Amino acid sequence: MKKYVSIILSALLIGSTFCTPGIQANAATTNNTSNANLLNTYGKVFGKVGNILNASQISDPNAKSAIKKEYNSVTAENEMKPDAILGHSANVIPVAQAKALGYYIPDNYSESTVPKLNFTTVDNMLKFCFDNGLSMRGHTLLWHSQTPDWYFRSGYNNNGGYVTPDVMNKRMEFYIKTVMNHVFSSKYGSVIYAWDVANEYLHAAPAGSDKATGWQKIYGNLGTKPAFVKQAFQYAYDTLAYYKLTNKVKLFYNDYNEYMEVDNIIKLINYINSDRKVCAGIGMQSHLSTNFPSVAYYKSALQAFAKAGFEIQITELDVGCTSLSEQSKYYYDLMSAILSVKKSGANISALVFWGLSDDHSWRRNDPVYVRPLLYSNYSTPKEAYNSVLKAFSDSAYGTGSSTTKDSTNTSGTTQTLSDGWYYIKNVNAQKYLQVANNVGKAAQNVELGTGSGAAGQKWYLKNVGNGYVTLKSALGNYMLDVYNGENKDGSNIRIFNAYSNNAQKFALKSSSTNGAYGITTMSSNQTKALDDYNFQTFDGANVCQWTYGGTSNQLWIFEAAK
Repeated sequence: MKKYVSIILSALLIGSTFCTPGIQANAATTNNTSNANLLNTYGKVFGKVGNILNASQISDPNAKSAIKKEYNSVTAENEMKPDAILGHSANVIPVAQAKALGYYIPDNYSESTVPKLNFTTVDNMLKFCFDNGLSMRGHTLLWHSQTPDWYFRSGYNNNGGYVTPDVMNKRMEFYIKTVMNHVFSSKYGSVIYAWDVANEYLHAAPAGSDKATGWQKIYGNLGTKPAFVKQAFQYAYDTLAYYKLTNKVKLFYNDYNEYMEVDNIIKLINYINSDRKVCAGIGMQSHLSTNFPSVAYYKSALQAFAKAGFEIQITELDVGCTSLSEQSKYYYDLMSAILSVKKSGANISALVFWGLSDDHSWRRNDPVYVRPLLYSNYSTPKEAYNSVLKAFSDSAYGTGSSTTKDSTNTSGTTQTLSDGWYYIKNVNAQKYLQVANNVGKAAQNVELGTGSGAAGQKWYLKNVGNGYVTLKSALGNYMLDVYNGENKDGSNIRIFNAYSNNAQKFALKSSSTNGAYGITTMSSNQTKALDDYNFQTFDGANVCQWTYGGTSNQLWIFEAAK
């Protein structure tokens, strides 16, 4: 989490025939490595492929242009850290005023004031992600660095003494719940899919040392059983429970040099979860260099965390080097290892890089291990970028460097359901296939939405022979339809006048997820399927056609409707 550089995420390219209505998908099939990018390769496998973003880059057109094709997830570089929200200097307000502002004040909070929190930049970044269909990792709530010292002192005053653990517990509850309440009560809060609750605890300077911070000065040295860290996760989890988000937003412990701290991290997370499971797993920062760690050493850490039952998110990846050719090989070997562990069953759910290009990297002034990223500048990919894509192509998830084999391991067998009315729920988003705005007319867009029972969410399935079905909307004589009957990744899904032609015929495919089916299209000869684009989870997320891989965003549950 040594932070310097960020990226900006923006809207996808404009177009009329592709994935989002009025928005063109940037991807071609992963079977063609010349058109592959991070989003249509790693994004399809891990669900989230991301990078960092800071507030200033939102208005940078070069950063926007560079990011369009590569990512679907953002991590705020600094804007969600405690000092960005609390401020470097204390600005306290009476508790009564704080309550009027909607702040969470814990029971038995004994102080007369709380800090006024600044959410302006947080809100801007959340809105940006929401408007551009991007997901976001919350980062971070509890950290010994970038947290002002006054936050730990009596009266929130730099000249006061350090407060007691009991007082600090209440302050921590106030801060965590107020921040999370603010985000999740916002119309933009749905972009959050994960949150780093505690960051780098195992690397905090011990109490009694010159570099000890307020957390250690108040709570002392607690090893792998820090009660205050466990309490922080419980506060955060309780907030998710309040908003009914415990199945949608995951909480993580995030750390660096994680491959050197495997045993301690496992002990720490198991302690955090000793009363109830509140921490999903480990955020592996992965600030690496070509000389250390070895790929084998890193892979062994991945395997250990997977064996411990943890969800794994790679959160801050970069690879410093002295030789670009060595870096290219390291990235290839590293990504091959990560994909191999994923294929073996590890729950790796995000791959996030720490910087858009070398000339913006926090490591650009390192005297030895510089140039750690996949682009040298916003528009120039490096050899390492191509190696990362080749690692995917050569993996079990790709097609190999020169072959075009089918995904027979994921396509499944054609299944038959009874004719009748159904609600159709996407496995990834846990939202329903619906006609936009509940309006029945030719060429009306189809999207995802929270279950409401509206007519626009009801579909009549009819078997029409040769394993194909049609899906007619309850809004009138309109059927689910692939735009122009195209056989392209990104072709939009809509309703259109019911003709029962090839563009309106679909085949249901079995999957390894019980009760879930892929909905492949006749227009693609069953090689493509209905796809929750970019694994989005918000209401209004678009549905398009994409090469079928059997991933959760391409699986659907049919619920009988009256």
